[in-house]
Amino acid sequence: MSSLRKQLQRGVLFAGWKTAAVCVALAVADYVASLGYDVLNHGPYRMFLRTPIDQALPVVPIAVIPYDSLQPFIYASLVIFLVFRVRVFQSAVLSMIATFLVSYVFFALLQTYVDRPTLTGDDTFTRMIRDVYAGDHPFNDFPSLHVSTSTIIAIHWWRFLRAYSLPLVVWAGLIAISTVLVKQHYVPDIGGGLVLAFGTSILFWHLLERWHGATPNVEAPSRRTAGLSRR
Repeated sequence: MSSLRKQLQRGVLFAGWKTAAVCVALAVADYVASLGYDVLNHGPYRMFLRTPIDQALPVVPIAVIPYDSLQPFIYASLVIFLVFRVRVFQSAVLSMIATFLVSYVFFALLQTYVDRPTLTGDDTFTRMIRDVYAGDHPFNDFPSLHVSTSTIIAIHWWRFLRAYSLPLVVWAGLIAISTVLVKQHYVPDIGGGLVLAFGTSILFWHLLERWHGATPNVEAPSRRTAGLSRR
């Protein structure tokens, strides 16, 4: 119990109401930022980024499992970060917000298009891919938000629990690979998503380090937890 308490002391429950309010505001901002995807998800497109690798890759129906897991992966991870590591939560959410906004510039000015195949199978996974196609237009492809957001979460899992983060990093990798195996993205989209994820994650992690270093009261334990380790 003492070990769990020490971990919780680095989370929102012991962070004070101001930090908690900031976290709530960031969560709301992240949700609002995500809504821009549907607004921009239409043509006309200006770039068609299919490569010979994309043409050679087959549809792999089972890849829809990691593809569809993105939102649970993100939401569960953010809740855990919030409860146990305020700074990790803040960095992850800020990185995602910035990634959304940068991606929207591309979607608005350099829209891309994916030529999705006609699927003939009637197995469960193929039907799931058809459901993905039905719920999403073939635009908003570069950079891939599936890749960038899952990678941001993986990076922050590595920062939060480095010794045990490998399975989650691998799962984020499967999500990224699944985007081309279900023909929702092309290979360049993966590259763009990775660049955005690492760029925003590095930027906001260092900015928060400087901010918290300049405002020690944010990271300092409350009176109830005085004498225990700092965040």
